[in-house]
Amino acid sequence: MIESNSIESAPKSNFPLMENKKIGFILAFCAGLMNAWTFFHAQTFATVQSGNVIQVGYRLVEGNWTAFWFALSSVVAFGLGSALCGVLMSTLLKEGRAFSSVVLWSECILLFIITVLAFCSTISVNFLAVAISFVAGMQGNAFHKDHGMLYGNVAVTFVVQMAFNFLAQSFFKKNGINGDSNLMWSGIFFFVLFGFACGGALGFFCDKNIGDNMSLIIAIFSLMIIAIFSRKNKSDSDPRTGATFV
Repeated sequence: MIESNSIESAPKSNFPLMENKKIGFILAFCAGLMNAWTFFHAQTFATVQSGNVIQVGYRLVEGNWTAFWFALSSVVAFGLGSALCGVLMSTLLKEGRAFSSVVLWSECILLFIITVLAFCSTISVNFLAVAISFVAGMQGNAFHKDHGMLYGNVAVTFVVQMAFNFLAQSFFKKNGINGDSNLMWSGIFFFVLFGFACGGALGFFCDKNIGDNMSLIIAIFSLMIIAIFSRKNKSDSDPRTGATFV
């Protein structure tokens, strides 16, 4: 279990916009939408790179080189997206500027281009799936390392761990992180898991029954909503660096 007793007496503080639990839900929802598109169209994952890494090993042993290079490309693209976003964030922070709005609008623009290309059907869906992994890497690097709430907006495994960790801790001690109840923290992480599931379910349903690529369109509009709010909250939008309970 992750121990929270050592910091339970820490003073309460307001979370920046990008650490807000509602924002965590929406980001997870967008990650679910991106995964819905890539899994439905290309049978790979946009954000859950553990699944792609397993595919790399599996396809290597299987001798399916096409599938091997595709899975490996998704992992590398995610890493490159993370790296490029790291450079962007570092540059903006050195200039004393908030990075959340820039990253979110960049995601919207890239997903818009990918969606247009998907509608045109001129580029392989595998290539587009790799491009979506690149966008997911950007989102993960920008909003996954929060100071007060590591809600794991692109990684499900950590969220599952934290949800059940705090649920278990609630049986032994009422209060935990930031003076809030462990049961509340458990609920927050289950809420984020619900966001992943909702994004995956809605994305698959819309692409299959309403119109192809609707999952990406919904993701774009969802990210635009957060971007607009982050623009209005420039002074208190970026997640803080570091962590308090890991």
